[in-house]
Amino acid sequence: MSEILILYIDHSVVSHEPSWAPLGEVLASSKLRLALSLWNLVEIANAADQAQRERRLSFLERFKPLWIVERVEVQRQEVRSFLWQQKFGVVPAEVCVVTPHLSVVDSYHTGSRARVGLTARTWIDGIDLSSLGKLKHLAPAALSSLQTIDKKAFGERQHEIFGAWIKGLIPAIDPEGKALSVAQRIDLLNFCEKHQDQFLAACKSLAVEDALTTARISDLNRKPKPTDGIDLMHSVIALAYCDIFLVRDRFVRFCCEHATRSLRTTKLAQIYFSPSQLRDEVFCKA
Repeated sequence: MSEILILYIDHSVVSHEPSWAPLGEVLASSKLRLALSLWNLVEIANAADQAQRERRLSFLERFKPLWIVERVEVQRQEVRSFLWQQKFGVVPAEVCVVTPHLSVVDSYHTGSRARVGLTARTWIDGIDLSSLGKLKHLAPAALSSLQTIDKKAFGERQHEIFGAWIKGLIPAIDPEGKALSVAQRIDLLNFCEKHQDQFLAACKSLAVEDALTTARISDLNRKPKPTDGIDLMHSVIALAYCDIFLVRDRFVRFCCEHATRSLRTTKLAQIYFSPSQLRDEVFCKA
């Protein structure tokens, strides 16, 4: 490994302190750079034990992590880039996924009110965990609904499902900065659906999300859990844009491996379950 690779870890690693020593060795080697997301911070903030929260933050901050732009904001950029190029014939701006500054990630949500110099601690202090908790039932409810749809019915409703999935990602302005009408946005949505293969090839994280969702509903006997939503938030960008995804959760790993197989022609992150195995391979390839 001669180049510096981007490593993403989910909460199953953060919450497992025996994983910290081998992970710390890997990151101290300067061969990998840690990247975190707002969802890492949400899960750390949910710790009831203040000392535990502080211990986890202190460990991660040692490595001066990069920050991942939230999934929906990355997908909005992907869709805009696809439409700019394929519909308008305009060269799109590069999609921003990873940044050294947490304030940049914050700016996608707060606009001009983004806090310069934002830190993990000040971000955690400003979030409303109770409002996020109320949203946890949405992912299990959606997955449960998808589990009840047979393949034939799913095919018949594909237009409806695709439209509902993509509608909120369609840009509100054109490449010249002019506002798009409702009719124009519907036309763009229809263009995405008509060219769905090209669309998913260009919109990498959406292709990953589609593959992960297929994996997550493949076991009709599994009851979706409140944590499924955050697991998806971790996995989509980790697989699509990072080099390595370290995840100890067995179901998340199963879904990621399923997605990797179904998207075998797409370059995705390498999946590791064991921090010790990752450490050994990093130093073996040095």
